[in-house]
Amino acid sequence: MRINELTLEHATIYRNMRLKALREEPYSFTEAYEDALELSFTEYENDLLDENRITFGAFEEDVLVAIVTLETTKKKKRAHIAQIVEMYVHSDYRGQGLSKPIMASAIMRAKELKCEQIHLTVNIANTRAKTLYTSFGFEIIGMEKEILKVSENKYIDEYRMALYFDEWVEE
Repeated sequence: MRINELTLEHATIYRNMRLKALREEPYSFTEAYEDALELSFTEYENDLLDENRITFGAFEEDVLVAIVTLETTKKKKRAHIAQIVEMYVHSDYRGQGLSKPIMASAIMRAKELKCEQIHLTVNIANTRAKTLYTSFGFEIIGMEKEILKVSENKYIDEYRMALYFDEWVEE
């Protein structure tokens, strides 16, 4: 497995992976599959060109099998905080230890960028993801009740989690 930053040349496989993630795991992402499907190809290219977004891809040979996106901001009062805005491992490759190295790549990049903390949200029912994040030192800092409405009578609660670098010790 190799991990690379995705570039414009990866736009097609990134779009395909993103749509697969949203279709297969609708309760794990803020964006709906239907909304993402309506985006132009250029919008996916722009995501990869955005200087405040870094998407890492894990590849098995030439196949993209996992993605994670780290987002930063230039706004002075929030520039010390990065966000993980998407994390997905292809269903055929789960359980093979891919999530740790790709998440570690995002965390290390945040440190290189001199971020002091990383925030993310996770569906409270997604224990696999929560376990991954806590293994890196993320802690629950809050819960948002019924933050996502996925159908007429179905809501998702999410934990807000944060990793504070002054408390993080590399293994």
